[in-house]
Amino acid sequence: MKKLILLVGIISLVAAACSSSDEVVSSVNGEDITRSEVESLVRESADGFSNQDFATYLSVVIQWEAADQAAVEEFGVAITDDQIDGRVDELVVSSGPEATLEEYLVSVNATESGMRSFAESLLVQEAIEAELLSEVDPVTDDDIAQEIADFPGDWTQVCAAHILVETREEADDLKVQLDDGGDFAALATEFSIDPGSGANGGDLGCATPSGFVEPFAEATLVAELDTVTDPIESEFGFHLIVVNDRIEAPTEDVRAYLTETRSQDALSIWFTAMIEGTDVTVIDSVGVWVTDPTPQVLASN
Repeated sequence: MKKLILLVGIISLVAAACSSSDEVVSSVNGEDITRSEVESLVRESADGFSNQDFATYLSVVIQWEAADQAAVEEFGVAITDDQIDGRVDELVVSSGPEATLEEYLVSVNATESGMRSFAESLLVQEAIEAELLSEVDPVTDDDIAQEIADFPGDWTQVCAAHILVETREEADDLKVQLDDGGDFAALATEFSIDPGSGANGGDLGCATPSGFVEPFAEATLVAELDTVTDPIESEFGFHLIVVNDRIEAPTEDVRAYLTETRSQDALSIWFTAMIEGTDVTVIDSVGVWVTDPTPQVLASN
């Protein structure tokens, strides 16, 4: 997964850096990593790195280096300075249209060199994903249909309203009134104990059922349109539901999701094999490199 390679956001986890040196603290397939390379990721602080902080950052640098090497060796990936400049600009703009590089670096506690390393790692990952995706089976229409059938609550938007009451007797009484022509919105406003939708005539708007409590969600997927359901019991009470519309997600949205899922699965498999096959050493005073259950440097005490 992405976080295995990049540990996205790790730059902002620790607000510390200490005096740097050229001491070699680790090697990746014979390529040395110095203490200064690790410490230069973040802005200076009088507090300095704890052993755990340093091990965490070193874990990131090791994974970046291993991925960089493998990307070059297996796929011939070459990232240019212009590409890195462009990605840094994108990261800055993503924090706000008027943001400056310096403001962004302060907000994430990164140095410019640390941010450039992070940007490069993103580009390397994307290049690897593109290469792996070319080997993944394309998503078919049958795959899309199966996904929607298996997870209808994720791929259908329901536009619904409900009246929530505490007892079945209340729900049964309101159902009789509605069947006799009672105004749903008026009755919801008067009797519903749902503080959100009650004051709005019971209207819940349009949303995916997966966000609702299970009995309610299931009912919205099968209810006859524009017809009030029988009382549906949930942990909150008894619901009378009317579904006004059901909108299935565009097939291209499902295709994009399945493609991304397959890409991420391929990346995870590739990364696991790559990192387990990488020769990593870490000096004893810093810690021990492990890959199970996740690639990391376990800090020495």
